[in-house]
Amino acid sequence: MPQDLKEIIKERLDLEDFLQHKGFNWSKSGSISKTLCMFHDEKTPSFTLSRDKKRFKCFGCNQSGDVFDFLMSYEKLTFTDSIKQLSSYLSIDYDESSFINMKEKNKKIDLIKKEVYEVNKIANSYFQKQLTNNTSENSKEILLYLKNRGITLEVIKKHHIGYCPDGNLGSLFEYFRSNKTNKRGVKNSNLLIKKENSEEWVDFFRNRTTIAILDQNSNIVGFGGRSTNELQKSKYINSKDSEIFNKSKILYGIDRASEKIKLKSQVVIVEGYFDCISAYEKGYENVIAAMGTQLSIENFENLKNLITYSSDIGEMIFCFDNDEAGHRAAVDSINKLRVHIAINVRKANKKIKVKICFPKSGKDPDEIIRTNPLEWEEMILNSQNFIDFMIDHYTEELLGEKNKDTFKFLEIIMPFIVECSDELQQGNYLKHISKITAIDTDLLKIEVTNNLKSKFRKSGKRLSDNRRIKEVIYNDEMTSEKHFLALLLEFPYLFENVKDVEEFYFSDLHYRSIFNLWKEKNKVIEKDQIKVDLKFIYDDINKYIRKNLIDNPDLSNDIELEKVKNRIAIDYHKRKIQETESRLNEEETLDSKDEHVISSLMKELTDITEKLKLLERAQY
Repeated sequence: MPQDLKEIIKERLDLEDFLQHKGFNWSKSGSISKTLCMFHDEKTPSFTLSRDKKRFKCFGCNQSGDVFDFLMSYEKLTFTDSIKQLSSYLSIDYDESSFINMKEKNKKIDLIKKEVYEVNKIANSYFQKQLTNNTSENSKEILLYLKNRGITLEVIKKHHIGYCPDGNLGSLFEYFRSNKTNKRGVKNSNLLIKKENSEEWVDFFRNRTTIAILDQNSNIVGFGGRSTNELQKSKYINSKDSEIFNKSKILYGIDRASEKIKLKSQVVIVEGYFDCISAYEKGYENVIAAMGTQLSIENFENLKNLITYSSDIGEMIFCFDNDEAGHRAAVDSINKLRVHIAINVRKANKKIKVKICFPKSGKDPDEIIRTNPLEWEEMILNSQNFIDFMIDHYTEELLGEKNKDTFKFLEIIMPFIVECSDELQQGNYLKHISKITAIDTDLLKIEVTNNLKSKFRKSGKRLSDNRRIKEVIYNDEMTSEKHFLALLLEFPYLFENVKDVEEFYFSDLHYRSIFNLWKEKNKVIEKDQIKVDLKFIYDDINKYIRKNLIDNPDLSNDIELEKVKNRIAIDYHKRKIQETESRLNEEETLDSKDEHVISSLMKELTDITEKLKLLERAQY
């Protein structure tokens, strides 16, 4: 059966609804759907679904797979019969002739790809001849330019460097025609474009130095073009997307670098083609360049697999030009990949280290590699951890005296700290951030512990810096927690009633600090004992006491405290469920799942859910 129909069915099918249609009933906890496993006897549901992945997994008997695996295992169907059943369920016409057409379509696509590969090969030959055999002034200037960059004729040939001249006579179009090159292949290569308001074809890379781009199988999939004069709009352009070229999936130099990357468990990502070429010629064969300054998520995943191929730890080093554009490119790349970096940094069995470096002298890595290889090696060796780089960058940008914006700084940086897997390193980061922002370290620690990232994204108001920080860290909506503390401060004798209350029940980091201080100071807190950054909380609670609390009989206060205590315990367990579900979903999306971790998280989720049910029953 064609793969295409299988993918169409998987895309359209809601696995949960389909299995419910089969008679299975689901229990839900947040985003997790569970039911009793149909493959073995059990009393507690362990058969779970991932709606996003459209896959099932039983943590009791380890049965897993997609809907086709389910039908073939549970109903003992063949793959063809499962296709027929699902086609009927989704009202997709099952037509044998359509399969034949699909196969023919795939054959046609494969043929087009081969034709484009061949056209690109012919074009590359033409470009190289125009550079090395042409006596035009432009080709002479380009050869001189390349020579000054240490690129010899041998290097030109090895790395498929050429030149596409301007004009029509002797153009690539004419070259294709004179060589009777496959017309469909030429059209699909996107090497020729039509002039505006004309039927005349011109070369896409006209008047540019060309660099062939190869895939991991050493097929020429496209070209990069460097301008030869300042009048051209873009310094660099790439081939347009085609059946064989997609810049989000291609890395320049990957054809010759992949094996070295595997061996070294390290990849260095540079900006330009010539950076990459110079590195290779000097023996640094684990260097590649992205198509554009930012690395796509797909390319990140590809490189991650290469650097962890022969080791449990791999290094990914970004090395861009030491100018404003290069620094911005590094920042944008890290921000774009932050979540994906965090997942892989936390993963126990396959970790990656992401680092940043810039040349200390010279304009770009190419110049450093050519003129001072030892400096290049030292720069790579001493490259900076990506979190250190981001803190340094935004400290300069957002914490200066003129344009100070502490809120924005925290908004950007705190998610990186929350996701840091090394507790010692995380603690050092928090101390540093506390020093440069004048925010208490304990408050920042609580923020990380509770994973309250959303609080750093809620306020868009243009307030004074201190006020904005208060609104970010201090949540005025935590009325249950405020009421609880108000009762304790007003009626200290209730201390015996709260010995079972844990500090982490408080979601608001200020309230937690007040609670801990209350216990530490023997149930009585004077205002002068309160740290500066907590005084406004203390005043707020006392204002709340004066406005809302009535001196009721002791029994009434006991009952009221018990109700509020139960409420904050319920809120905590709900937050814990959300956090555990998030960790479980994250673990299940990883390429190399740790079944032990998943099983442990499932048990943790079940235990917390049971505790929550008990608390909710006690509430009524």
